[in-house]
Parts: sequence; structure tokens; C-alpha cells
Amino acid sequence: MTTRTRAASSAARPNVTINDVARAAGVGRQTVSNVLNGSGRVGAAARARVLDAVAELGYHPHQGARSLRSRRTMQLGYLMPQIQLQPSNLIMMQFLQSLVAAGAEHHYRVVVLAHQDDPRDEIRRLIASRSVDAFVLSELQLGDPRVELLCELGVPFACFGRTRPELPQRWADIDNAAAEAAVVQHILGRGYTRPGYVGYGSGTYWDLAREAGFRAGLASYGIAGSGAGVLQIDDDAGARAQIRAFISSARPDAVLTGSDKIAAIVYGVAAELNLRVGRDLAVTGFDGSIGAGLLHPRLTSVVIPVNDIARRVVGRILRQLDHESDAGPGEILPAALVPGESTSPHADPEP
Repeated sequence: MTTRTRAASSAARPNVTINDVARAAGVGRQTVSNVLNGSGRVGAAARARVLDAVAELGYHPHQGARSLRSRRTMQLGYLMPQIQLQPSNLIMMQFLQSLVAAGAEHHYRVVVLAHQDDPRDEIRRLIASRSVDAFVLSELQLGDPRVELLCELGVPFACFGRTRPELPQRWADIDNAAAEAAVVQHILGRGYTRPGYVGYGSGTYWDLAREAGFRAGLASYGIAGSGAGVLQIDDDAGARAQIRAFISSARPDAVLTGSDKIAAIVYGVAAELNLRVGRDLAVTGFDGSIGAGLLHPRLTSVVIPVNDIARRVVGRILRQLDHESDAGPGEILPAALVPGESTSPHADPEP
């Protein structure tokens, strides 16, 4: 059936029901419901027939009726710390986009909740008003009070980032240390001999792990200590001056960083010092944000698989809502190192 014929067919039948779809696909009503809700187990052939029937008949589930039957709001609450609202925090904005898309695949909307004060007050308000079915968390800290409250109240949740070992392990994340160690191996394999590291001194587990991965990568090559040195910056405001002083004094031939945002600052400092990125100074990032693609030469960076993480997070929430077991361990996803010309001794000069 052509697109035009399909559109005409759906226009001719405005009151298509789920029973119509079931008859057209040759399956039961529950099978159609499972396909549309992403729940239960449906074979690939039956799923394909259902989706074809939905498209051909132009069926659109009635969201209000679905919510009444399931007693669900079909909404997920995403608790978004203020730091994620900063325009330069591109990787978390990408995660939000991925989360919205992953939720939409299962007919869920994402309600974004930016909080400044105690986020537990917002959690209690949403639970009391039954505004959302579950919560998504990120930027987790050790002993995160949001996680502890949700566990205490028995409310479904899942996280981008890790919870403490004694709490439910409903999370998806990457191995930050292993990813940064792979960056070190890449740099040393390209012939650079004096790598240094610049990261945030925030004390978060991912910043600590990335710095530890830098040291571990050096140790795997028999290099003791921290190479040309390690610089921890507290915030972006004074980062340029700190990085300039670090490069001028330590004279690394490669600067590995804990984020693409820091790498962009290193590019600016290198230009001020008349150092050509890639030839005179290798630079690496971490995140694989869209900002990395705007740098010239192209930045070598660890790419966090935010799309896959968002899908895993939503999947874990759906299992809890469907009363399925979600007592398994957290999921560690691979983070790929994508090389660019910023770590090539033969990179083209800046235009």
C-alpha cells in the first residue's frame, strides 16, 4: 500500500479501535496492547503485523483511556540539577533529548523538574499529586538523598549514574576509569611522551575515576606518577588562566581532559601560546558532545552513549511499573574513543 493510499485509508476510518487492529493483524487484543506499550513478550512476526495494521488503519491509542485503565499518568519525572541547565553543559542536554525520545517510544512524556533547594520536597509533591509514575535521576552523589527517599517510599526510579552498593542498582553508566586509560594508551601509541591531565576537582565519582584512569593508563606503560602533571580546576571561570600556567610550566606535549568543555578551553590557550593542536600539542576530550565536532582540528574524545543509556534507564523503569524483577546489577555500557586530528602529529595547521 502506498503512503497516499494508507493516508486515505486512515482518513476514511476515524474511529478505529484496538479490536480493529487485532482483527487486521490476526492477533489478540492483549498482543496489540503489549506491542503498543512495549510490554510483555511478542514475537517479531506478530509485532510486525501489529505495527503494519496500526499504520494501515491509522490507529491512535486514546491516552486518557489508557491512563484510566492502567492508573498511570504516562509521565516520567526527570530531576534536573541547575548545573545541567547551563548552555555549556551539552552532554546532559543531549541526554535529556535522548530521554524524551526513549520515553516517547513507550508513549511516555518526560516532565523536567529543575531544582535549586532540597529536591526531596519536589519529589514528595509529585508523589502526593500523582503527577508522574516514576523518576529519572542523574548527577548522582554518594549517599544521594533523592535515591534514599525514593527507596524509602518504594517509588520506581532509574539513574544515569551509580547508586551506593547497598541500594537498588537501577542504573546505567560507563566505566570512566577504563575509558580514560584507553585515551592514555592512544596518546602514547601516537608517539607523545609527556602527557598531562586537566579535570574538574569536583569530587564526584566520575571526575575522580577519570583522573584515576589517567594514572592507571600511564602505569600500564611503566610510567610512574602523573606524567607531566595533573591540574584540577574548580570551575570554568578561572580555568583559562590555570590551564595557561599549567601548560607554560609543565610543558606537556599532550593534554588529556576530563570533559569536552575543558578541551575547548585548552584549544583557546594553545592558540594564545602559538601551539598548533595536533602538531605541537595533542588534546583529548571526554563526553563526545556536539561541541566536540565544532572544534578544529577535530577533537579526539571519549563518546558517552547517551542514547543507549536513556533507553536502558527507561527500560528499567518500565520493568518496575510492570511489576517485573529489576533486582539485577547496574549496567556498564562501553564508551568508545573516537580519534580526531587533535591527536595526530600530522594534523593540518589551523586555518
